[in-house]
Formats: sequence, C-alpha cells, structure tokens
Amino acid sequence: MTSVDNDVNYSVVFMGEIITGFEKNRVMKNVAHITRLPIDEIEKKFFREKIGRLVIKTTDDLDKAKKYHGKFSRAGMAVGIQMEFKNPVN
Repeated sequence: MTSVDNDVNYSVVFMGEIITGFEKNRVMKNVAHITRLPIDEIEKKFFREKIGRLVIKTTDDLDKAKKYHGKFSRAGMAVGIQMEFKNPVN
C-alpha cells in the first residue's frame, strides 16, 4: 500500500552539501549509479558552485519520496523531503 495524497506533493530536495564522511568523487559515482547519468552530468547538475537547494524528485506518494530520500542519503548527499500543498487554503 502506498501513501498517495492527492492534495500534497512531496519533493526530495538536495541541500547542496555532501554528508560528513563522504568524498565528492565517491558521491558522484554513487549518484551516477542511481540515476544512470554520466559523471560529468552529475557534476553539472548537482555540484556546480553555489547550487543551493535542488529538487531531485516530486511525487504525491510519500513512500516513493522516502525511497528516493534513502537512496540519495546512502549515496552521501544531504537531502530532505519537502511537503507542498497542491491547493493551498488562503
């Protein structure tokens, strides 16, 4: 069973930092394995200077968001899950 919520999107967000204890080259290889993108694309997309916050994946399924969060965390990237309401109440 999945946790789909039609009123909420969950975004897995890269915070622009590598988790302490990981090295950039190893993280890039890990992310290349997950995404199947070439290393040079990984570097351009995730590790250019002053990237700040970057949305990796958006879904309305919390379980999927947690799955992606886990994969990228284990790869060595500082990631979080951001919740966003599709139809905010004014």
